[in-house]
Amino acid sequence: MLDALQKRNIGQVFRLVRQYAGVSQTRIGIAVNLSQGKVSEIMRGTAQVTALEVFERIADGLRMPDSARLALGLAPSSSSRAQIIGTVPSRRAIPSRDGVPAGQLLSVEGVLLGSRRSDDLWDIDLLTLAWVVGRLDSRMDRRTMLLLAVGMTAETAASMADPWERLSRALRGPQALDEETIERLEARTIGFHRLEYVLPARAIYQGLTTHINELSTLLQSGPPERYRRRLAATAGEAATLASWIAWDLNQPAQAASFERVAALAAKESGHHIIQACTYAYRSYAVAGPEAVEYIRRAQQFLPAKGDDATRAWLLAREAEELAALGDGHAAELLQRAEEAHTRARPHRERAWTRFLDPGRMAAFQLSTYVRLGDEQRVAEASQAALAALGPDEDQKRVSVVYADIAQAQLQLGDVTEGVAYARRALEAAQRTESTWGMQHLTKVEKALAARPDKAARELLGDLRANRRALGLSPA
Repeated sequence: MLDALQKRNIGQVFRLVRQYAGVSQTRIGIAVNLSQGKVSEIMRGTAQVTALEVFERIADGLRMPDSARLALGLAPSSSSRAQIIGTVPSRRAIPSRDGVPAGQLLSVEGVLLGSRRSDDLWDIDLLTLAWVVGRLDSRMDRRTMLLLAVGMTAETAASMADPWERLSRALRGPQALDEETIERLEARTIGFHRLEYVLPARAIYQGLTTHINELSTLLQSGPPERYRRRLAATAGEAATLASWIAWDLNQPAQAASFERVAALAAKESGHHIIQACTYAYRSYAVAGPEAVEYIRRAQQFLPAKGDDATRAWLLAREAEELAALGDGHAAELLQRAEEAHTRARPHRERAWTRFLDPGRMAAFQLSTYVRLGDEQRVAEASQAALAALGPDEDQKRVSVVYADIAQAQLQLGDVTEGVAYARRALEAAQRTESTWGMQHLTKVEKALAARPDKAARELLGDLRANRRALGLSPA
């Protein structure tokens, strides 16, 4: 080993590590921040390490003692140097790409979004990020997901590029398509649905459309029948999300195009429930009887049994819209939605159902009772919805919950609290550029228009300015 280090023969170093430590190329790559493919090339001698930064990274990753570092031509480790001069080594803050110590960041969005344009995508590899997020089995909080996004640069994603070599081969011919590739594409679709909860629509739109184009290419290449239906279902689930995001970006023509793709995919795959998701999303773009009509169309695609998460979502949406029309049947529908939710397994059923946790159901209860004007139940639902909002809750949900509480407070005559909650709702909606959040603030805007209070007038001006910035029509 000392001979290999003195000659800076990293290929031999890796071979010795593998031989005597019994670790794989992948584990070596993870330790030293190189892809498995790059580790393999170095071990074969087809690639050489020449950069000092890479030597440092390898020494740190393999936890080389100072004798090994010196043989490699590197300085002793920082902890050793500190001990030599008789000082205690301090913990160094991990810098972000902006050079700001991570420990000083008050908001992850400040690093991820900052003042940059989110449709530039900077150097975030969204396709790989979506795959990673989609593979995670448990619910992720907003901060964790955003930290993953911050770290998923093109450089770091390169160490995870091997899974997509299969996809590249598959795009060149159906004979290379296999079970593992299909599973990766399914995971990536789930990941995009999860990212939509926390990232602005325009930050993921380009990556999502690239994903759909890849799925379309594979479908057109004539894949084996055992894969064709799964690919079509995955394409449909991705297209429903793309349609929703296009609407959020005020692009109705693109939204309609993706709806057609979703309809074709639902027919091709035999998963007609994809159409239910499409119509449910479309119901958010309208209001009143038209929204109820879309929701009822969606319900026609539900199976007689199963898919209880989608069933609960549609019942809760119908309750919400009927309540806005003053229909007392809304309370009954909401109870049926809650019953369906107790049977549901949102995290297991569909790519789009993972959002429907108890917190989102509490938000539906709040929205429905606010619109029904049921003061007692509004108070209970407000407490439940606020209790479900953790410190790392997705901001799109925060904007909706706070908007509904603001409306309730204004209806009760508490202008101070109403303005305070509406201000928080606006801040959350601005942070995620959420059209959905601004929709829930519509009635708040109308209520504020009749208020002479200075705080109310200032907030009203900010709401209208943000609506113009998002390209939305006046409330």
